[in-house]
Amino acid sequence: MANAEQVALLRQGVNDWNNWRIDNLAVTPDLVAADLSGISLQFANLSSVNLSGANLEGTDLRNANLRGACLKLANLRLADLIEANLHSTDLQEACLEGADLYKTTITEANLQGANLCKAIVRRANLSKANLKATEARLADFLQANLMRTNFYMANLYHANFESSNLIEACLEWSNLLEASLKKANLCRASLYKANLCKANLQDALFKHTTLTDGTVVDDAALSANISH
Repeated sequence: MANAEQVALLRQGVNDWNNWRIDNLAVTPDLVAADLSGISLQFANLSSVNLSGANLEGTDLRNANLRGACLKLANLRLADLIEANLHSTDLQEACLEGADLYKTTITEANLQGANLCKAIVRRANLSKANLKATEARLADFLQANLMRTNFYMANLYHANFESSNLIEACLEWSNLLEASLKKANLCRASLYKANLCKANLQDALFKHTTLTDGTVVDDAALSANISH
């Protein structure tokens, strides 16, 4: 369970918390299963903190530093994570339903099995992130950087990838039913066995892309061939 004194200090205010962290560099805070729902943690230094199982529902985490933190099984439903730093963060099986991740840095993070349903991920950077088997129905990835992102077996039903960077992304066995890939860059991406039924592929780029049947193409105008 969480360290009660550390939880109280964080609730006391971000300035006091950040100063305490500066003075205690050797201490790794323990906030396991802490209830921090609905409070303001803007600009909080939560790097490398253990927040597994924590309740952060509706919490204001704008510009917070969560780099390398453990948020496994954490509840971040409807949390505000705009421009937060989640680089290399462990978010396995975390709930991010309806969370706002606009312009958030999520590079090399592990979101395997996480819930991103209806999440706003516009213009976020998820380069090299692991989203294997995520539930991301109706998620909005507009203009997101998804280069080399792993969406293997992810449920991306009706998700929006318009104008996103999916270069070298893995979308194998993913569900892209009714998803929008309009103007997305899928160069060198893999769509092997992906469900593209009723997907919007208008003006998407497919150069050297692996299609659903395993063939690799060198032609950008292929929507008619892969959306059956």
